[in-house]
Amino acid sequence: MAPEFEPARLDDIDDLLRLYRRAHGANYPIAMGTDPAVMAAEIESPGTTWLVWRQNGKVVASITGHVETSDRMGKIAGLVVDPDAQGGGIAHHAVGQITDRMLAYNDIDSVYGTARTVHIAPQRVCLRNGFHALGLVPNLFKHARRETMALLAKHRDGVLDNRAEVHKAPKGLEKLITAAHRTIGLPVLPEFVEDTDFPAAEPSRLEVIEAPQFVQRHFERNINDPARRFYPMHKPNVLLADEQGQYQIYGHLNRHDGYCTIFGSTPSAMAVVPHLGGVIDTLAGLGAPHVETLVPLHEFDELSALLAFGFLPVALYPAMRKDGDLHHDYVVMVHTPQPPDFRGLTIDEAFRPFTEQYIELWTQKFLNTNGVFRA
Repeated sequence: MAPEFEPARLDDIDDLLRLYRRAHGANYPIAMGTDPAVMAAEIESPGTTWLVWRQNGKVVASITGHVETSDRMGKIAGLVVDPDAQGGGIAHHAVGQITDRMLAYNDIDSVYGTARTVHIAPQRVCLRNGFHALGLVPNLFKHARRETMALLAKHRDGVLDNRAEVHKAPKGLEKLITAAHRTIGLPVLPEFVEDTDFPAAEPSRLEVIEAPQFVQRHFERNINDPARRFYPMHKPNVLLADEQGQYQIYGHLNRHDGYCTIFGSTPSAMAVVPHLGGVIDTLAGLGAPHVETLVPLHEFDELSALLAFGFLPVALYPAMRKDGDLHHDYVVMVHTPQPPDFRGLTIDEAFRPFTEQYIELWTQKFLNTNGVFRA
């Protein structure tokens, strides 16, 4: 008989603390499994779906998800099963039930999740629940150790059939798009056009403002294009401002994990392009050598510019954002100083095309024909 998960209650917190300690050890660093006040707030939050499975009156499995109705997306954030209860398909039922609950919202179009690549089981749990492989995000810095994460998503019925067509894309995205087309399908396959070179500007001094509430207010006031203020489940907390007043960049800086997501910029994304080298250096100095951003697939010039400055495509998220009657595909672009290293990883076959395209692009971009790093 399949286990029935039900909403977590405040009086489950002691059980949940015990469960996380048994599954992850005493040094687990995430507040969602160690801080009773944070856990209580999440259980009562309307944006959190927290499900548990009880056996003999005790919580033996837990899964959490977050819903952001403004982005029309949900995210699976955590799954833990008591070691004594593992191996019986509990994780499969947990993922399936929380995904069904989130997709039951009329204003949620997709649910996404990330799976570690040190074990293959989390990837396969999602894939067997109808999730699609979208790509791999390499060299994320998690708790002082680099990790590559698998990105997956599941959509509400009909969403993938209601997407905007894209007729032109940079050549550097060809293998990613082809892999995604085999996995998910695209309305049309675009024409692939050779990437364009963009001259770099002299590095300029950047002021760094780390005041989350101020940055968010500034962001809301200055970024008006919905496509430019879209990065699901993240809020801007850092502002990089050119001292000469030419441009500003908004991002989410995570020093603990060593990455920064770039949300948007003023006066435009293309105005920042010549200065990307200085931006990357500044973020590395802030402890974030991993830089990523989301770009609509139809933004040919911006994608070409990012490719020219060493950003590489790692995933394609179909129907990620709804605009009017249609959904738009987005590309995850990543700049990281680390060469691809997938040794010791366990990756399901569904992710192989995404891994191969990343390795090939990285090699073309950063190694010369003699296998020597390019300057």
